[in-house]
Amino acid sequence: MLRIAAIVFAIALPALAAAEECQPVALAADFTAGDIHGNAPADGIVCYALSFPKGQNMSIELVEGKNVSVTVPGYYDDRPDRQFIGDLPGQLEIRVFQLFRAPRPQPFVLRLRFEEPGNG
Repeated sequence: MLRIAAIVFAIALPALAAAEECQPVALAADFTAGDIHGNAPADGIVCYALSFPKGQNMSIELVEGKNVSVTVPGYYDDRPDRQFIGDLPGQLEIRVFQLFRAPRPQPFVLRLRFEEPGNG
C-alpha cells in the first residue's frame, strides 16, 4: 500500500510543480502602468513573478473579472480592489484565482502602476 501511495505521489508531483510555477514579468524603471490579461483556471491559480527596481511603490488593481481575486503573499490576501504597496524589495509574487470554482476559466485584467510616494 505504501508503494502505491509513493508512486501516485511521484506521478502527481510534476503536475503540482507545474501548477505552482510563476510566469516572470520584468518591469523596467521607466514603466508607469500596464495591464496583464489572463484567465483564472477553474482549479488552481495563475502566478506572476514580478521584478522591478528596488524601493518602488506600486498599486495593483483587478480592473476586469468576475469571480476572481488577487493575493500578494506577505502583503495582502484575497482582494479584488486596488491595493497600494510601498518601498518594495524589487520582486513580488501575484496570484490570481477564482473565488468560487466555475466550470470554465474566468478572464481577468490586472492593472499594475508604479506610484509616487504617498499615493495610497
